[in-house]
Amino acid sequence: MKFTRPGFAAAVLLVASLLGATPFAMAHARPKVMVPTADSTVASPALISVTFTESVEGKFSSLTVTNEQGKKINTAASSQLPNDPKTLTLALPPLAPGAYLVQWVSVAADGHRMEGEYKFTVK
Repeated sequence: MKFTRPGFAAAVLLVASLLGATPFAMAHARPKVMVPTADSTVASPALISVTFTESVEGKFSSLTVTNEQGKKINTAASSQLPNDPKTLTLALPPLAPGAYLVQWVSVAADGHRMEGEYKFTVK
């Protein structure tokens, strides 16, 4: 099999870009388990928890809950479980029936930041 210089260079570039992108793709802490789950209908939860795919920096990661009018519900800040660096929790007051939005921010140990949101309903 004969390799041409441009073809070989293109193949090397492709392999290098794929190998170089792999660490970046794995450096993002995405939600893995959410309680309550997205789009669920539940009784008023006393606590929200989100477990991410990898450890998060508790000082820079957060959970916030707002109601249908966009008013922030939680009065306390979210916290990280002492023995579980992948999980953030947030204590909540009793919630009235209605829709709620959980907004999350995760910062992985290497500094990569992600954010997102999901909804749940209280019956």
